[in-house]
Amino acid sequence: MEPIKTLIVDDEPLARELLESYLRKLPQFHIVGVCTNAMEAFVILSKQTVDLLLLDINMPELSGMDLLKTLKHPPRVIFTTAYDEYAVESYEHQAVDYLLKPITFSRFMKAIHKLEEAMQPAPSPSSGTLADNILFVKSEGKMVRVNPDEIWFIEGYKNYVRLWSAREKLVLHKTMKNIEEWFQHNPFFIRISKSYIVNLKFVSEIDGNAVRVGSEALAIGTTYRDEVKKLFEKYQLQ
Repeated sequence: MEPIKTLIVDDEPLARELLESYLRKLPQFHIVGVCTNAMEAFVILSKQTVDLLLLDINMPELSGMDLLKTLKHPPRVIFTTAYDEYAVESYEHQAVDYLLKPITFSRFMKAIHKLEEAMQPAPSPSSGTLADNILFVKSEGKMVRVNPDEIWFIEGYKNYVRLWSAREKLVLHKTMKNIEEWFQHNPFFIRISKSYIVNLKFVSEIDGNAVRVGSEALAIGTTYRDEVKKLFEKYQLQ
């Protein structure tokens, strides 16, 4: 995935420093500039493409809202402001989110999750490629058809994996790395440890450091916990 090119625009030094510190914790973002006013931002935007604006509203000479009106093809925007009266107008600009100062890191991350969802490619009119819907795998000397949507989880054993589903448990001479490559474009399959990849459609609960799929409690690996936690927080009812 290409880095998300981000421009910070805010006339308050502390606000700029805070947003910059948040973004530097997220490797998927590349800060292309930090501007003290909208005119500086306009110059940068006229010279290069930007994916995201972290944009203050009340600024001298040209407001954040007015800056957007000057752009023929504005990037995605997350507003950062101390004033709540512009919230309705912000969504007329199809803002990803509207953050009120002071902005906590947890609230900032909710906006980032919204951004990532908005940046997901739209599904094509067809139901997807053949590989999205059907897999033929070699198991015990036979070529067996597998529907990925029916897989509960994948369990790894060194150079072998086991595909668990309601119908069967297929053993394949593959590595977990092979399986990750198969499902890298399928957002429902996530790795939770060195030994398990789960299908989110069949996760019934998260209990401490384990997820439950059917009658199986699968431990979340230590190095995967933060990533798994962030993912499930995206689907949590607030």
